[in-house]
Amino acid sequence: LYCIGFISIMAPAGDLPLPLQIQITATEERSSMLKSWSVYLLEVNDFGRKFILEKRFDDFNQLHADLKEIEPSMPPLPEKKFMASTDASVVAERKPAFEKILRYLLRSDAVVHEKGQTLFKFLELPTAAVVAFRYLFKTQRISSARQCGKLTDPKLEKEAYRLGHPAVVKTCLRLLEEGALKDPEQEAKADAAAFAAAVGEAETAVVEMLRFALASGNEATRQFFLQEKGLGVLLRYIFRKGKKEPGTGPDQRARGVLNALIKVEAEHFPAVMAEFLQKGGVLDFQEGLDLLQCSGFADFISKLLWIAWDIQVQQVFFAEAHRLEALGLLSKLFVCPSKGARVCAGLLLANALCHAQLGDREREAQAAQGLRQLTEEMACCGESQEPEDQEVRTFVAGLGQSAERFTRILTCAQAPWQQHHGQLPDEEHPLWAGATFSLWCLLRMRPDPARLADLRPALPAVAQGGPPRARWLAGELLLQLQLQVSAQLPSPNSEAIVEMNIQERGALEFALQEMFEHTRSGLHSQLSESSQVIETQQRLIEERQQPLPIASNGSTSDGWHQPLEATLAKLKTSRQELSGALADAERQRKSAETAVREVLEMDNSDLSQAEDQAMDQQLQSMRQTEAEYLARCHEQEQQSSALRSQEEEVATANAAMENAEKVLQEMRSRIASYEADISTQQRDVQNKRTMASSDMQAARNHLSMELEGIKQKQTKLRERALQLQAEMQGDGSSDASKEMDRLKVEAGRLKGRAAELTQELQAASIDPQQLEQQASAAESAVQHLAEQRDQLRGELQGLEEEHSQARSEWQQAVSSLQHARQEKEVADLQSSSLRRQLEGQWASWHPLWSKRLQAWRLRSQALAKAARGAELLAKAAQRAWDQLRREAELRHQTLADVEALQHQLAALAHDLSS
Repeated sequence: LYCIGFISIMAPAGDLPLPLQIQITATEERSSMLKSWSVYLLEVNDFGRKFILEKRFDDFNQLHADLKEIEPSMPPLPEKKFMASTDASVVAERKPAFEKILRYLLRSDAVVHEKGQTLFKFLELPTAAVVAFRYLFKTQRISSARQCGKLTDPKLEKEAYRLGHPAVVKTCLRLLEEGALKDPEQEAKADAAAFAAAVGEAETAVVEMLRFALASGNEATRQFFLQEKGLGVLLRYIFRKGKKEPGTGPDQRARGVLNALIKVEAEHFPAVMAEFLQKGGVLDFQEGLDLLQCSGFADFISKLLWIAWDIQVQQVFFAEAHRLEALGLLSKLFVCPSKGARVCAGLLLANALCHAQLGDREREAQAAQGLRQLTEEMACCGESQEPEDQEVRTFVAGLGQSAERFTRILTCAQAPWQQHHGQLPDEEHPLWAGATFSLWCLLRMRPDPARLADLRPALPAVAQGGPPRARWLAGELLLQLQLQVSAQLPSPNSEAIVEMNIQERGALEFALQEMFEHTRSGLHSQLSESSQVIETQQRLIEERQQPLPIASNGSTSDGWHQPLEATLAKLKTSRQELSGALADAERQRKSAETAVREVLEMDNSDLSQAEDQAMDQQLQSMRQTEAEYLARCHEQEQQSSALRSQEEEVATANAAMENAEKVLQEMRSRIASYEADISTQQRDVQNKRTMASSDMQAARNHLSMELEGIKQKQTKLRERALQLQAEMQGDGSSDASKEMDRLKVEAGRLKGRAAELTQELQAASIDPQQLEQQASAAESAVQHLAEQRDQLRGELQGLEEEHSQARSEWQQAVSSLQHARQEKEVADLQSSSLRRQLEGQWASWHPLWSKRLQAWRLRSQALAKAARGAELLAKAAQRAWDQLRREAELRHQTLADVEALQHQLAALAHDLSS
């Protein structure tokens, strides 16, 4: 597309713009002393990063000349015009012509793949850009993919950003579709093995580029990958590879792409999976159904679903539109050979039951039955050290590694108890199937007790009131938790630790005793049945060890008796194998008998009666001590709260007292100020009346004479200062300077006194009647001030009473605070004493309880060992039956061969007799 100087190159193999875009943004005129010319500014967008080039007409002319032979159909170059290259009309003509040429060249396979890279050198593009750009074209795609894949090398980190461009991502996805990398022409020319190897390397490079783009690209890259249904493309690629190479498991490189997506999406991956499933992802999973008999594929699919298995994904997965397909996928996982995948499928189904996603009661009942069977199968593994069972435990531990996935398992385990508001439903309720299986998973995970804090309160109730297998698993889980209890009493808290241990102890021993008796009885019956089976097999095998009238002589020559000879040889071999199968079954029987006998002979009383009574007494004593301790702790909390309230009251009372004292001091200061004003004005009144009643003429005469004397002195001082100034200008005598300073001081004193005399003279000049009026006014002011002072004194009395009251309240609050502190100290001492007493009782009781727990652990291990022995015995007996069936088939075949030979001999006899 061309629009106002902008080129958007369309992808040769798709509908996305290519990552190389060019725009002539402007032209500039340049000149020298002899001529002027135009420079065209090209903005090159190199996979999202832009830079500017300056090109002249001569540059375009050279490019056109260099590529004319390679691309003869290239648009023509504008005519060269002498001395007119800067004309506006010439520039306007050349600009679109240059862009048209560049657009054409960038779409030319021949130019893009030209060995000299003329176009790319013109655009000053680095080698990485050339390699990435060529990868988008169909020509030489295999070699281009291999070259482009090298950009994932850490050494080229700065250049690898191009792999995240949508055009590159889309090309990678297209190349992963079936047959996309096939090139019949190259395949015909090259050696078949070499071509297959090249295609394999190209596929490896494509997958690695996708992984790099998802792991190192931005959010836009990942969103484009999902928009282009990249998850479905990857799954189809993995399944296609698995069908071509059965037994190899999922392609590890493609799994790396999925792992990168899961890692970068993190908590958003369930939403990604939900959108994928909603857009037909369940049908994509259907393509891998045939591969679920391979353990690697079963593990891969089940774990991929489990990682994203939140409620939203479950709702989409079991949507009505494809519910049958979804249930079919889970059914296939349930019967696959991988125990790990079956465990994962069990958790998927348990969550679906927990959140009621299966649609109706019939499906829930069927799912619950399947989960019960799976739980029984897995529970038989126990603590087996067989490699397969160890792998299962490792696999299960990984399923609950993240907090979110572990919470899913916990939710299923506590669903019967939680969804019925702390009550337990009947044993046939479907929720029990998911809860029981989740308890088995938690038991195999061996999580930290802190992670089971929400589930732990429900375990005693489940161990005593749930279905049998749920009771036993809850008991084993309680045993596991109790074995991790510290020999020291846990830090004090608001929980009744001893009471919790009493409840857990009763539930644990009830459940484990029941499990022990049930399993022991079952093992005894199973061993008896297996022994009878082996004896029956032994009789049958002994019968088959009798030599045949005609035996194989080992001859391999052809002849009339050759079919019978071969069948007899097979029969002989089969009977020899029967002996081995019987010997193996006998060994397993002896091993199982030893293990079962050990269980049968186990003493249930791990403690003496005296020790048992002592432990019960200590538990009851601890219960009482703990109750007192918790009550005292509760009192401590109340006293601490009261103490804090009392401290707040003291602080409030102290603030009120300080405020009252501050107001009181301010009032006293105001009264003192009023009294000072009153005293000053009273003196003024007295002076004015004294002056009004006395003869002021004499005083005025005296003041005038004194003022005149001061003026005369000032005149003499000025004259002397002029003389001194003249002397100082002559010789600069220091004595003259000192006398000048003295004159200045004397002049200042006389000036001040003159001002005072002038003021007194003015006052003495006032009329006596006026003075009397001023005195009367001042006296009225004094009286008004006195009234205000008396009013303030009345208010002061009230403030003093308030201050006294505030001080009394503060003293009372301080006294109450001291009393509360004393009570708190007493409570702390009592609490500490009870705590030490409880710790001592715990230290005395815990070794006995630990001894009993270890005994239960040994019983559990012995049961697991015996169950494993019985399982191996059953398998050995089954193998013997298989051998017997095979021997029976060979006997039937031998009879058929004998009958055929008899017919041949009869025909021979008939021919000879005739």
